[in-house]
Amino acid sequence: MEIKIMSIEIIKPSSPTPAHLRNHKSFLPSDAGFGDFMPAPIIHFYSAQSKDAMKISSHLKTSLSKTLTYYYPFAGQAKDGVFDCNDHGAIFIETQVVGDEMSKLVQKRDNNLFKQLLPLKGNTQEISTTYSKANLLVQINYFSCGGIVITICYNHILVDGTTAAYFVKSWAEFAHGANDIKDVVVDCSSVYTPYNAYASVRSLYEQNHCDYSPTELVGKHFMFDGGKIAALREKIGSGPHLNHLTHFEAIAAFISGVLIKNADKGTREFTSKQIAAAIAINLRNKVNPPLPPQSLGCLTSTAIAKLPINEEIDYNYLAAEVHKAVKNVVDQYKSNMHVDGPVKGLENSTVIHFSDISRMPFYEADFGWGKPILVSLVSLNVKAVCLLPTSDGVGVEAFIVLTKEEMAKFEQDPEFLSYAKPFVSKRARL
Repeated sequence: MEIKIMSIEIIKPSSPTPAHLRNHKSFLPSDAGFGDFMPAPIIHFYSAQSKDAMKISSHLKTSLSKTLTYYYPFAGQAKDGVFDCNDHGAIFIETQVVGDEMSKLVQKRDNNLFKQLLPLKGNTQEISTTYSKANLLVQINYFSCGGIVITICYNHILVDGTTAAYFVKSWAEFAHGANDIKDVVVDCSSVYTPYNAYASVRSLYEQNHCDYSPTELVGKHFMFDGGKIAALREKIGSGPHLNHLTHFEAIAAFISGVLIKNADKGTREFTSKQIAAAIAINLRNKVNPPLPPQSLGCLTSTAIAKLPINEEIDYNYLAAEVHKAVKNVVDQYKSNMHVDGPVKGLENSTVIHFSDISRMPFYEADFGWGKPILVSLVSLNVKAVCLLPTSDGVGVEAFIVLTKEEMAKFEQDPEFLSYAKPFVSKRARL
C-alpha cells in the first residue's frame, strides 16, 4: 500500500479565540511524565462516495474550521501542561492511497496497516517536531474505489475517548449544516482539578517493561455479541466474590484470565507475578456535580487492578479485583476530588491497559455520505484491551494488542473462542 501526500494545510478556527480564553490547563499535570504530546489515533472508514473529492475536501475543511471555534484548545499549542489557545490551527493532510482496496483493510483489521494511514504513519517523535506541537492532526485518505478513511490523531494529554467521540460527532453536525453545537464545556476547573492519579501509571512505567517496538506487537479485533456477553456475565458473576457484573468487568476478567492461563511463565513477559491492569475511568459522571459528556479534556483517572498469575483461574475473583480497583478510585473522587497517590506493590508486573468506549457515539459521525462502516483505535507501542462500539450498536468489539507470541496462543484458546470470534466482516459495499 502506497500513501501519496497530496496536500498539507493548517485549518484555523472560523472565529478567533477571545484573549481571556487563551490559557487552557491540562488535567494531566505537567509532571505526569508524558511530555506535551501523546498521540491517540482513531480511524474512521466510510464507503465509496459519488461526490467529487475536491467538494468533499472543501466541505471537511470548512466544517472543521467551525468545529475548532468550539473546541479551540485543539487549535492551540502545548507547553509544560498548559495549552496556549493561540489559533495556531489543526494540521489537515490529504492523501491518495494506491495499491489496496479499502474493503480489504476493513476485512483484515490489521493494526500495522492502519498505522500507514496515520499522519506521518504514527511516528510520535516526527509528528511532534514536524508539526510544532499541534494538538490535532487530521489525515483524509482517498482510495481509488471511492472509499474514504479519516484518521484523527489527538493529543491524549488534552483528549480522552469521550472527548474524541463528541468532537468527531460535532464536526459531522457542522458538515450537515448545523449553525452551532450545544453543551460543549471547555473549562471544567470549577468542579474538577488536576490530580495525581497518573502517579500510579508513572510507577508502572518506572518499575516494569511497558513499551514495545512496533514489530513486537500485533493488534486484532474480536466480537462479543450481546448473547455471549450476557452468558459471560452470568458465568463469571456466579461466585463468592462478586455478583451483578458490568459488561466491562466480565470481559476484562475473562480476557485477563485467558491470558494468564496461556502464559508461558518462562518468557520475558511472564516472569512477573501479576498482571497490572491499568483501567481508564471516565470521571464525568463521577464528580459532584456531574459534568456533561461533551466536557472537553482528558477527564479520566486510572485504576490499577492487581491480578495474580496463578495456575488455577478464578474469573469471579479477577472480576472482583477489577471492580474493587475501579470503585476505590471512584469513591475517592466523590469525596476528595482526587486520588491518594500511587498504588503500591506494582513491581514485577505485566502491564496491560484497559479501556471501554463501547457506549460512545463514534458511529453517529455522518458527514453527509453515511455513517462509518468501521471505527477503530490504532495502537502504537503498548499492550492494551479496548472495548469499542459496533456499527449495528449490538455487542462489543474488543481491540486487543499483545506480543506476537501471546496472541498466537490467545486467539486459539478454545474457551476464549466459545465467547468471542475473530472479527471477519462481510465485504464492505463500496
